[in-house]
Amino acid sequence: MPSVKRQETVVCAMKSALSSREKQVLIELAKNSRLSDRELASKLRTSQPTITRIRTKLMQEGFLDRVLMIPDVQKLGIHMHAFTFVRAHNPAAVKKMSQWANEQPVVLFASEGEGLQNHTFVLESMHSDFSEYTSFVKGFREKFAGQFSDVAPFLVDSKSISKFYHWHTLIEDRVSKLKTVEWGEKKLSRSERFKQALSTLPNPLGGIPNPLKRKELDESAEPKTEINEK
Repeated sequence: MPSVKRQETVVCAMKSALSSREKQVLIELAKNSRLSDRELASKLRTSQPTITRIRTKLMQEGFLDRVLMIPDVQKLGIHMHAFTFVRAHNPAAVKKMSQWANEQPVVLFASEGEGLQNHTFVLESMHSDFSEYTSFVKGFREKFAGQFSDVAPFLVDSKSISKFYHWHTLIEDRVSKLKTVEWGEKKLSRSERFKQALSTLPNPLGGIPNPLKRKELDESAEPKTEINEK
């Protein structure tokens, strides 16, 4: 019976490995998430049920979360992309800022971290113009007065953006680095996949000699003495 730690290792191996077909599906969905299962099956020359099964598996195992639409921000009247770095006084202040950021519709990303000049919190947001961003920062300063020592903006004109959330290139690069496991076109049960993954792991007892086996070898190597019956 495999140990709990070994079972956890196998499960991690299963979750971080994809078959060649699964990698192809993930890459194609990253390029165009609007593809239907039928269209994707035709593109990859496989059956629609196979694509449906793979898509479901990718979502269940966390490789896919949800389908996102990436808009043309200028057509939405957004002309400023802002990164705001904050030097908060303590972790409690950062937690409050994170909660506030989750309620702001213009905030795309917010996280604690470490940066230049000891900044500990970052906000990424989008605005129609500089005036709107100024109002945004003013509201932040008023909300958290006395809980930070510095707010440093980095502002980007949306017209100057050279690369905007190219998730498909990142996914294609990372997928190429994942371990490939060929499960075949046949649908395998979780126990069957577990056994296959287990068989690929090294035996932790491989370097330890078996004393019983050694005893058998020693006995076979001893010269046999023949007794002549008279």
